[in-house]
Amino acid sequence: MPRRIMVAGRGEAAVRIARTLVEKGYHPLGIYTEKDEASPHRRYMLEEAKVSSYMDVKEIVEAALELGAEAVHPCYGFLENNPEFHREVARRGLVPIGPPPSLIEFTRDKPAVKTLAEKLDVPTLPWSIVDDDADLEEFARAHGYPLVLKPARGAWGRGIRVLWSEKDAEQLKTAVKEAEKLYGDRRIYVEPYMGSAKLLEVQVIGDGEKVIHLYEREASLQDDYLKTVIEAPSKTVSKELRDKLVGYAVAVGEALRLRNTATVEFLYDVRSRTLFLNEVNPGLSPEHVATEAVTGVDIVEKQVEAALYSALDLRQENISLNGWAFEAKVFNKKPFKGEPSSGVVKSYNEPAGLGVAVDSGVAAGLKLSEEYVLLAKVLAWGGSRATALGRLRRALSEMSIDGVQTNIPVLRELLALREIEEGVYTVRLLEEKRGELESKLREKMLLHSIVAVSLIEHGDRDARKTLMQGKLTPEAVAEESARVKRSAWFYYARLRERLRRR
Repeated sequence: MPRRIMVAGRGEAAVRIARTLVEKGYHPLGIYTEKDEASPHRRYMLEEAKVSSYMDVKEIVEAALELGAEAVHPCYGFLENNPEFHREVARRGLVPIGPPPSLIEFTRDKPAVKTLAEKLDVPTLPWSIVDDDADLEEFARAHGYPLVLKPARGAWGRGIRVLWSEKDAEQLKTAVKEAEKLYGDRRIYVEPYMGSAKLLEVQVIGDGEKVIHLYEREASLQDDYLKTVIEAPSKTVSKELRDKLVGYAVAVGEALRLRNTATVEFLYDVRSRTLFLNEVNPGLSPEHVATEAVTGVDIVEKQVEAALYSALDLRQENISLNGWAFEAKVFNKKPFKGEPSSGVVKSYNEPAGLGVAVDSGVAAGLKLSEEYVLLAKVLAWGGSRATALGRLRRALSEMSIDGVQTNIPVLRELLALREIEEGVYTVRLLEEKRGELESKLREKMLLHSIVAVSLIEHGDRDARKTLMQGKLTPEAVAEESARVKRSAWFYYARLRERLRRR
């Protein structure tokens, strides 16, 4: 029975997977690069090897063999979606943990998935491959604007373009060139853009014959097509809608003869109350922890069991929903400029408490380059939606990362919106509220700066030191502001006590 499993990744994903391996008695083996020598994922590995890149298939497989690995988990991302990686692992006598390469290749082709769905009577939006302006014009005449262009093999939201009117049609040529560069496939397909849609996902697990669903989660809160906040289950989904949703997802999984795990994505038009299959993503996704929290199923454990033993010990009638979960994803994203922030993490404060859990790849000394990195996933669970949401808000108020800019300030303001409280948001919420959120953030930064300057004027050495060291970030100044409030409350309480005695 294989016990030594390489976790072929970094950061929070490697931490999440290694935790399950340790709990279940496996021996996690890891890899790291020179810039990740301070990465916390290394602490979870029994043994590890230094590599030049997390994307070099042959080097990673060689490292697995040198460490005596018997199986390899690709985490999520590039390796998970690379069928050649899974083939190379199998060719070298190791067990790849994840869906088979043939399934990965098929689901990467979005038009092929839509064609399969149509054969299964699973609804999809009208769509068409567009090779030139004439094709796009013909589709626009039939369906009108706005439209959305998507790469046929797109992933992680890269290369998607919304066409609001005929003036935007010229973006097709750019989209084709970008798709060829990013994915090696120049095909672009078009479909109507649904601004009033929610993004609903169903987690499914299969053994090649039987497919089990773990209910739905909602991933409508997105920032530049990056899924940012996830909740499970969805407040919008009624029992009738849920039966349709999971029925469609299981049907697709069975048609694919799903082995291991996958996420089946749907768009739900809140106006027409209609479901449309969007795509299928095989393997593990960063959003899976919200589903685990409300079902009690360790999805990584089931991945390992399906790969090593070709067995699935789950029964649909034993899966039920318990409580509510919210998950917030923390990126090294500049709040106003919409681009990644690079630098060295100087300090890191992680939230804790009842119902709160964090998968984190952050530690002091970690170097971040000019690329988006999922730094941490903050999970909050509660017996009710209100409790879970309150816990997530509290957790994010405690969290701070100094040295690089993150989307934490945006998450705090976003979760305070009425639309989130009531669960009536759609995929366009963040885009529609961007101006309002930026205004609130700027006001808070100004207030924090005023407090810091006031402290300095009154001879506060810590505030002056903070300013001189260049640490006057919103998070750092917020800590100074909180300290002043605590001091003010202390003196107010003492004064009140004196007046009471008098």
